[in-house]
Amino acid sequence: MLEPNSSAPDKSGWRRDPPTILLAAVLILGLAAFVTPQFDPDFWWTARLGLEILARGVPLHNYFTFTAFTHPFISQEWGSEVIDAFLYRNFGMSAVILVFAAVTWMGFFLGVLRVNRPGRSRWVLAIGAALVVVSGLQVWGPSPQMFSFGLLGVLLTILDSYRRRPRFRLLAGLVPLFVLWGNLHGGFLVGLGVVGVYLVGEALAAYLRQPGALSWQSCRDLLVILVLAALAPMVNPNGFGIYLYPAKLLLSSVAQGSLNEWQPPDFHSPANIPALVLLLTTLLAARWARQTKLSDLLLGAAGLVLMLYAVRDIPIFAVLTLPLWADGVQGLADYLREARGARRSRRVRPAPKWFVAVVLVVVALAAGARVADQLSSPENSLQSSAYPVQVGRVICDGPTARVFAPYASAGWLLYRIDKRVQVGRHCAPDRVFIFGEVVLMGRTVLANYLAAETAGAGSLKILRNYGVTLVWQPRNSPLANLLRQSRGWSCVFATPSNELFAPDATARLWGAKRSGCGAPYPAG
Repeated sequence: MLEPNSSAPDKSGWRRDPPTILLAAVLILGLAAFVTPQFDPDFWWTARLGLEILARGVPLHNYFTFTAFTHPFISQEWGSEVIDAFLYRNFGMSAVILVFAAVTWMGFFLGVLRVNRPGRSRWVLAIGAALVVVSGLQVWGPSPQMFSFGLLGVLLTILDSYRRRPRFRLLAGLVPLFVLWGNLHGGFLVGLGVVGVYLVGEALAAYLRQPGALSWQSCRDLLVILVLAALAPMVNPNGFGIYLYPAKLLLSSVAQGSLNEWQPPDFHSPANIPALVLLLTTLLAARWARQTKLSDLLLGAAGLVLMLYAVRDIPIFAVLTLPLWADGVQGLADYLREARGARRSRRVRPAPKWFVAVVLVVVALAAGARVADQLSSPENSLQSSAYPVQVGRVICDGPTARVFAPYASAGWLLYRIDKRVQVGRHCAPDRVFIFGEVVLMGRTVLANYLAAETAGAGSLKILRNYGVTLVWQPRNSPLANLLRQSRGWSCVFATPSNELFAPDATARLWGAKRSGCGAPYPAG
């Protein structure tokens, strides 16, 4: 049974009792869970853009492609791209991973800390924190969206502090926060939405005269800051364009339908079960919630909407729902204790310091072992076996090409052939058909890419119209099979998993590279 009085926070600080030790262990292991290999292929094009920004400033046009080079370039996360490029070029991928893990942990810790209210059992805190960690396992990683998660924790902390002690000076801190947020990631829109929902909740609570609600004057001050915070992200190289990028992404049916991270969660998948457990237990325990604020209730509902819209929003849902879950579970525990007539438990004797030290050292060693394993993953190296190194070398050494590359690998290729990278110093100045910034490509380019990749009607015409001079596709993919059987195209290089094709007119320029073509299992 959860006994709040045995582990509730008091003036003496954190006690050396079992729930507090468990909570500390969850916080340590949470940091280890946030350290993951660089699985996101988008990292490479963000790093390439970062190198470009460091050298020339924010690009005005999309000259990385030959299909959309005239399109205006909105680098909506240019700050994150610079950080990626700087850290990777100077300190390696381990630094990138650790910095993003620290930012993620900051948001996680602040999200748990805001639930640590008087009378709250540390068992509840520990279990709730663990649920947040496991709910987002498929999302955690060194990605710019983790800046949004970390800054969301800061935002919620400021709003909670303002509710406890309304001071305009504290609230004014939201303006520089959104200046920073708007230059790091487009998730600042979620932050503005959180402030708006919070304001509506507090205004309703004031109208209903609920205890602890903000006064009308405080609500007006929050409204003024919300307006200023909405203007703050435009202190950005893109100006008002910073709002256009997310609007185009959300309104693009082609982009939304083709990107896995923007799909609703499939609750039949084991990866989404923890989020489902968090949702169901919150609903089941809601009847016993006693301390839930109206603004927290509305924020939890907003988090649910975000999660049901896109699987990438599960961490946001988890941290917004945690206060509701904790209130309900704590209320249920108190109800069950009262129902069985249990007396208030005696104060638990603190565990010996040496025992606490041993437990935490063991946990830290386990966390350290996981961190070391994740940092040594082959996914973290540009030239590791996790990437098509041979394909990159052939493209680099070949003639200048207009490359139709796989969507997920085009960003890696852009970084691989950049002349500011050691392995790309002598590469041809190739451009690609498309890369991860799908909004900047436009609907037509993205639709044509998908049609050609799936070998749909008119695929060869699409390649011809765009002047494609090299096609890189996974072996036995629909487009690779089509090109192998088509007149006018020749295989110029192949590995067990990839093939390169060029038009017959230029295939001779790749003659020296004709390795593995025609062999069922060519040498790697």
